[in-house]
Amino acid sequence: MNPTPRYQQGVSGVNTFRAENFLTYKNGKFTLTKHPHIIFGTGNSRNIPDVAGNADLQTGYATYVTGKNPVLKGKKVLRIPSTKWLIGGGTSYTSPQMAGANAVMNSGRQTPIGFWNPQIYKFAQESDSPFNVLDDADNNNNLYYTGQPGKIYNQASGLGTINFTQLYNKFADETN
Repeated sequence: MNPTPRYQQGVSGVNTFRAENFLTYKNGKFTLTKHPHIIFGTGNSRNIPDVAGNADLQTGYATYVTGKNPVLKGKKVLRIPSTKWLIGGGTSYTSPQMAGANAVMNSGRQTPIGFWNPQIYKFAQESDSPFNVLDDADNNNNLYYTGQPGKIYNQASGLGTINFTQLYNKFADETN
């Protein structure tokens, strides 16, 4: 494993976790655990994720998809044009959003921001942090890790969600 990077060291919540075993794996499938128990632990490696975005499939993003569906007709495979709306989520949606936000912020600068991580972990510890920390133990989880009340960093959501206007201003202050 990769060791804890210097920029993460000393940030409240890094290398600690609170978890609940919400799911049980048995006979090749997952089921909800009737009485999940709380687990606490520590580690000493690279903590991920760095930040959180809305990746929830239930509240995700409407995506219009066009393509061709294969349909078997006799011994021939026909490709029938198809269009439909899908609701999606996950890293495949939030990663491009973060890249887009980075591009927008860079467009308002003379020089590109570059590698965010050393700065964002510093910003997260400041009183005017651009992050909305998701530290609730009961209403913040990724089906294993939960929030850790009072901690800046949480294993389920990293530093939290980003106020991009505030983040842009913080990066601008760094270069002045």
